[in-house]
Amino acid sequence: MSKKNEILTPEDEVRTDETASTERAAEPEPGKETGTRVYCGPSVRNVARQYTVYAGEIPDALREFIRKHPAAGGLLVPVEKFAETRRKLEAKGTAEAVLYNKVKSEM
Repeated sequence: MSKKNEILTPEDEVRTDETASTERAAEPEPGKETGTRVYCGPSVRNVARQYTVYAGEIPDALREFIRKHPAAGGLLVPVEKFAETRRKLEAKGTAEAVLYNKVKSEM
């Protein structure tokens, strides 16, 4: 899984490396991080499907979408936080649910 822009589906087994959390600590520009992340926002035609897993950099289309809709960046989470984020998306009033609804209303 060292290829950039490798796209994995939720059904694929996802393995993460120990350096992913260290690399994210510098908080680079959205989409420039390396590591394995899951897009938990609403599906956007020709951009991203909900719960798509990205290893390495995210595609340019998703990066541009996040620039136009910054709330979507909060829904691109490390794979380690995926289960927790998914639960919070289903609970009304959580930050994740608010972000999801904000992105959805902007589309």
